[in-house]
Amino acid sequence: MLRTFLAGMPSVLPEDIDTVLRLSGSSSERLQAISFLLVCVILSTVIIRTLWNFIAKESHWLPSLSWTKAMAVVFLWGSVFILVLTMISGARELMTPGAWKKSGATYTLDRE
Repeated sequence: MLRTFLAGMPSVLPEDIDTVLRLSGSSSERLQAISFLLVCVILSTVIIRTLWNFIAKESHWLPSLSWTKAMAVVFLWGSVFILVLTMISGARELMTPGAWKKSGATYTLDRE
């Protein structure tokens, strides 16, 4: 007589596993946004490295650029752009105090 033993604790498994593993709308959109950001960063890194090494081949005083250094350049310039855009939006508020009111995640002009 053959007996079957179950190891571990019993659990109720869903009948439709595709429904359980499917991402919800907001998490799917977040994953798409993160994927788009990563593709843009990698594409920018490839473009920066290719252009830099093309110019470095013509002029001998420039060193060649590695992948990590090219990615560091992309992140550095991205950080600089974020800093500058934050300063611009802060200056907008300082030049017109009280003219902007918060409307959800963004700001709109106060019409009062």
